[in-house]
Amino acid sequence: MNLSKSNSGHYFYTKGEGEPLLFLHGFPDCAENFQHQLNFFAEKGYQVIAPFLPGYHPEDQDLDTYQSLRIAEEMITFTKSITDQKINLFGHDWGASIAYGMAGLEPDLINKMITVSVPHGISVGASFLSDGDQQRKSWYMFFFQLPIADLAVPTNNFNFINRLWMDWSPNWPEYKSYADKTIEVLSKGNVLSKALAYYRCTFQESLQTERINSLTGDLSAQTIKVPSLYLHGENDGCIGANLSEGMENFFDDLEIKILPKCGHFLHLEKSEEVNNIILDFLSG
Repeated sequence: MNLSKSNSGHYFYTKGEGEPLLFLHGFPDCAENFQHQLNFFAEKGYQVIAPFLPGYHPEDQDLDTYQSLRIAEEMITFTKSITDQKINLFGHDWGASIAYGMAGLEPDLINKMITVSVPHGISVGASFLSDGDQQRKSWYMFFFQLPIADLAVPTNNFNFINRLWMDWSPNWPEYKSYADKTIEVLSKGNVLSKALAYYRCTFQESLQTERINSLTGDLSAQTIKVPSLYLHGENDGCIGANLSEGMENFFDDLEIKILPKCGHFLHLEKSEEVNNIILDFLSG
């Protein structure tokens, strides 16, 4: 895969020609791990685009905040810099949160949206306060608030990252090559601190901006208008599949699929099945 840089200053992989299909990665993950999607959908007649999330390339410019809606603004700018067409949008993990923001900010930019592994609505935030099972799964988010995380995560060749992949997608031994690609990205200068900033800006008011907080409040009162598909792995060790219940209340048009015997990285664990589910949705 060839790495390109857009006029907006964002780095991305792309393959194929046709209707644009944008893939947004999460943590701990990287754009290169969308190789199965780049190859599959390029062959189906799409221009497949997989950008680095802001901060995941060492040459990325610093942002005033790394709140997910601020990242959504950056990804809208990136999208408009490389195409004048409406896009189809896929977001996994943080990419899902960013996709919701893009759909709220500019629904006319998006034809259809697929999000994976992180539901939209109040359930996730509420679970941090009241759901003991989810609190245990989300321990790493709270650990990331501490300065010691910047030292602990890289220790022993980023073994911390390998453990997250193992815990989040249990019984999937093929995770290692994908984790290694992620570690290669995170080990480059200043990238890890930016990746952790996504979590820190979510929970620490001092790292947030009044403008983004106000905009987030405005969007929370609206439903998402874009036709959407939500996928979640039944055995997800990061976010419980049960948190997708009631998600349809925040959309005008939403289909939910829970995949059995599958964990957090379902588009990698069952790439052929998931790719075909996405293709059917886009073609319908």
